[in-house]
Amino acid sequence: MPATQTNHPAPWAAPHHPQRASALLRLGSVAAALSGSLLLSACGGSSLQEQIDFVIDNTACALTNCKQSHTLRVEDIRPEYKVTQEGGQVRVESRLGFGDNPFSVVYRSGSDRLSASVGALQVDMTDDTGKGITYMAKLADATEQPKVLVNFHRDGVAYTSSITMQKPISVVSPSGVPLIARSAGVFKVEMNQAAGSGMSVLVSAQCKRADGTSFDSKDLGLVNNIDGNGYRISTLDLDLALNTASKNYNPNSPNTSLVQSCDLNFTWTHRITGTTASGMHRSGWIQSLRSASHKASYDARL
Repeated sequence: MPATQTNHPAPWAAPHHPQRASALLRLGSVAAALSGSLLLSACGGSSLQEQIDFVIDNTACALTNCKQSHTLRVEDIRPEYKVTQEGGQVRVESRLGFGDNPFSVVYRSGSDRLSASVGALQVDMTDDTGKGITYMAKLADATEQPKVLVNFHRDGVAYTSSITMQKPISVVSPSGVPLIARSAGVFKVEMNQAAGSGMSVLVSAQCKRADGTSFDSKDLGLVNNIDGNGYRISTLDLDLALNTASKNYNPNSPNTSLVQSCDLNFTWTHRITGTTASGMHRSGWIQSLRSASHKASYDARL
């Protein structure tokens, strides 16, 4: 049975509370996470923010500077809000941080609270993991571009961040399950929206090596470039990413067989940024994400 490797963490994975493990071991974990984070981001992987989220989720408060919200001035609290929509529901996720420190965690405490609204519908955000780090709300709305408000409440004052979601995206070309040849040079994808900035792509793969062995890999980050009305990926970059993932299973073996063929699943994500609440920390953000997926096959022999 092939092994499975995840090369890029999903944003805002389930966090951990402080553990009584040795400080040395925890520091080693942080160092490894940080070095991997910077390397993957430099290679065109998942966003730096997602890598920071991974470090926060997998380290203790002693290393990520945890604070209680009611002990801080509102202007020192950094809001981080992510908005998505699926199946007629808008989903809002939130985290709070401290100042410019991207690795800080602020727990909602005291009478402070978070809420989200679409139109006349407003709901309080709840701790969806029980860890006190990520808060979530779901609001029924099937419109194409809902306007979403996220509020941090203190002493009767609502500090409101807002965003109007971009239109949903979908892949219009290629259709079906195209075959990507290594020698093709580029693989081009067109969406139902005009090409623009803010697009990222991850690929998951089920691959066979030339020696007959196989492996799975999830969420490999790839560089994409705008090309006319679409986006292009270098097939040589794709081949390099697949072979790097393959070698990571046996990092001490210099003779890992080359990747021969793969079944691929691409996930494209478009991000836009809205308006952050006046009165909260300047480094805060609110983003809307739209995603679309498609399949392809890859053959390094062609």
